[in-house]
Amino acid sequence: YGTPETLTALKERMDEFAAIVVEPVQSRRPDFQPREFLHALRDLTTQAGTLLIFDEVVTGFRSHPGGIQALFDIRADLVSYGKVVGGGFPIGVIAGNRQFMDALDGGQWQYGDDSVPTVGVTYFAGTFVRHPLALAAAKAVLLHLKAAGPELQHTLTTSTAAMVDELNAYCREVGAPIVLKSFSSVWKIFFTEDHPMQDLLFAMMRNRGVHILDNFPCFFTTAHTPQDIAVIKTAFKEAVAELQEADFIPRHAEAAPAVFDANRPPAPGARIGKDPDGNPAWFVPNPEQPGKYLRLDA
Repeated sequence: YGTPETLTALKERMDEFAAIVVEPVQSRRPDFQPREFLHALRDLTTQAGTLLIFDEVVTGFRSHPGGIQALFDIRADLVSYGKVVGGGFPIGVIAGNRQFMDALDGGQWQYGDDSVPTVGVTYFAGTFVRHPLALAAAKAVLLHLKAAGPELQHTLTTSTAAMVDELNAYCREVGAPIVLKSFSSVWKIFFTEDHPMQDLLFAMMRNRGVHILDNFPCFFTTAHTPQDIAVIKTAFKEAVAELQEADFIPRHAEAAPAVFDANRPPAPGARIGKDPDGNPAWFVPNPEQPGKYLRLDA
């Protein structure tokens, strides 16, 4: 996802696709924000007459009132929303261009008068479809977000980035092979090395009063106070220290090596692979042997 090779492969087979669905910023890779890729994908789908669908169940209303579309200045044909917009209630929302949405709701009509669907309606149902309590909650959430404006998301983004920066600085200071990454108010803990007992970090944080799931993305909301964030930071630091004291994770004399970032190759065309020992490394195409690669630092 997010590579020039993907765009090339799609371009060669665009006539086979009715739609392309992407999660613009993936919740498990919050630092990977392929804005240029998404704009190129929008151009490609527009030229081919293919729908571009954004899965913004996680990022919708969390990064900006207009989601990734507003943040990256890009317009999808259809977008799915959930989580934030439900205000704690189960909900799923589809929004988009009228030419596609009309097939679901029948076009411009309403109950209470003599108007009728102007086009054929697609039947769809579910336990919570159009649930009045969920719809009331969604309306309240949307009105609140509209009144607060983009400053709400900006404040959360700033708070999240500040905590991530502080905890990353702590990990570098103590030589822990851990890095935190974030996008908007989404943040996630990554281990830069594999150690059998490393996931105890999450149990240790839970034992200190922080409800966190192993290796899942985390979120800040307007309900989190500075005191709450301080508790999270303290729990993380104490858990890391305990892991190192028990020799469950190492204490490097120098900062642990940076995570390889496929979005920032050290040379054009470089790809991430594994060397004979199984360690990550950068590789570039071998000009003398098409289809083969050379280790960049070899």
